[in-house]
Amino acid sequence: MASLLAKQLEKALGSAVIGSRPMRGGDIADVSLLTLAGGHKVVAKRPRGDQPDTTAVEAMMLKHLSTHSDLPVPKVLFQNAGILVISHIPHAGIREPEKAAKSVAAHVASLHGNLSSDKTAPYGFKADTYIGPLVQQNRPARDWVTFFTEHRLMAMATSCHRTDKFGAELLARIETLATKLPDILPKAPAASLLHGDLWAGNILIDGDMAAGFIDPAISYGHGEMDLAFIALMGGLEHSFFDTYHCHRPIESGFFEERKAIYQLWPLLVHVRLFGGGYVRQVASILDQFGV
Repeated sequence: MASLLAKQLEKALGSAVIGSRPMRGGDIADVSLLTLAGGHKVVAKRPRGDQPDTTAVEAMMLKHLSTHSDLPVPKVLFQNAGILVISHIPHAGIREPEKAAKSVAAHVASLHGNLSSDKTAPYGFKADTYIGPLVQQNRPARDWVTFFTEHRLMAMATSCHRTDKFGAELLARIETLATKLPDILPKAPAASLLHGDLWAGNILIDGDMAAGFIDPAISYGHGEMDLAFIALMGGLEHSFFDTYHCHRPIESGFFEERKAIYQLWPLLVHVRLFGGGYVRQVASILDQFGV
């Protein structure tokens, strides 16, 4: 580690870094577990050379979650161009799946109880954020259908088409679905604070409980967005939904229609990044809605 950075970290952390080992991380950053003098451990994230530097935005999102919710997230300890250092959350993985799912559900339901303070345009966020290496558009909107259609569904679908991940025919089908959304999605659901990227790798489980949530892609929107994400790739038992419903009732129509609509967002993100079978999953949802 460069001497200047080592000095900056020692000043910020109050202790020198005496060891480092790689951790399994995301697709866009090298992640290391740093050992400080005295044995305390922290996590450092550094974007890979071919990826955008998302460290400042990630630090902002973690701080927002920390100050606007009770969600257990890492504490931001240091951020500078090209590096983010956060607290380490120990976790040993799932040992009791049912209890772990219920613990995650309680945390997510509590998170969704934190609502936007913007009464005029509550959906979105004060700045664009990232989901992985991709910009997540957050220009605030007055109604939810407009926000989801323009800044989630069509924004990512257009990006996929522009980068040749799929052709004009599939884009046209998505555009047709978009015209149907005012009859499927609620216009003004509660504008909940969303984690935004709730797949299994971003939920840290320690035995029977949720120890922490990492790598957010926050905005304010319909809480069912997070639920659809978890249903798609959260890796949790169905008891998650039963417990969440006890805390925050899931309105009728979610499992029948809206879940699939909202799953188009993470699927399109994966199409944009990876292509392949995710295109078929998008097409399957479009088939479901007859477009």
